[in-house]
Amino acid sequence: MLNSVLQTLAEMLTNGSVLTSTEQINFSHPGSLENSNRELSLNLYLYDVRISKKMPNNGRHVERYFDDSRQVAEVCRAPSWFDISIVITARDRTVLGELHLLSETLLLLMRSRVLREEFLTPDLRGHGNLSFSVTNDPPLDAVSLWNSLSIPIRPAIYLTVTVPFNVWRKTTVPLVTERHFGVNNSTPAISTSGSKIQRVAIAGIVKNTLNSKPLKRVKIILEGTEKSVTSNEEGYFYFDNLTSGNYILHLKRFGYQFKTCNVFVDGKSCIPKEILLMPAY
Repeated sequence: MLNSVLQTLAEMLTNGSVLTSTEQINFSHPGSLENSNRELSLNLYLYDVRISKKMPNNGRHVERYFDDSRQVAEVCRAPSWFDISIVITARDRTVLGELHLLSETLLLLMRSRVLREEFLTPDLRGHGNLSFSVTNDPPLDAVSLWNSLSIPIRPAIYLTVTVPFNVWRKTTVPLVTERHFGVNNSTPAISTSGSKIQRVAIAGIVKNTLNSKPLKRVKIILEGTEKSVTSNEEGYFYFDNLTSGNYILHLKRFGYQFKTCNVFVDGKSCIPKEILLMPAY
């Protein structure tokens, strides 16, 4: 994550300033450059990383897929956001040359204001453009910073970039299209281990999309189990003796389009929900 920030900044600065190559940008300790050659270059030194106070650092991120091929959602914890502090200094054969390069760099940063997502490395993408700011209040004051670097104070730009860092893996779950789907409670069963298991039922009614009339003889299959039922004369069906959780139903009837429904039950009672089937012709 840290090297990705520096890499993105380096590419942005070489594309818009008087520098022509990322080889003219150095990430070493500024003190190591004091006795080096004075060729035109920038030094980007990352000196502080801390949790951002401006961005939320909890919650979940959900990506839903609504097409028939992927009726799932990918869920992951929201990333933690960090403020990355960088001090930028310039090197050239003359002081005026250094100040000119620093001015060009400052102008570019003030015009941009963000690191555009399309230019970010893959590990930083997925959260839009990343903001940065030229700060007048760095986490370490200028005197303390340069004293800790053990070199004389120099003209510099103090930059703060806010970036995400996600250590959580994505989890794939069925896409829920009904929050409750005809849930009926039953007395909790006692497992062999002595723990209570909540038993619930899924209930629904199948209707014709065009005229809202109940459909009988619709076969409903409960994915992942051997359970299947057929809707009765009034279009009703139900599955019982289930545990709370996510379920996927497949509905089939000759002359009607095949349909898949994702449902979630959690033990709270509610009335049966309608499922509409579209005629195939």
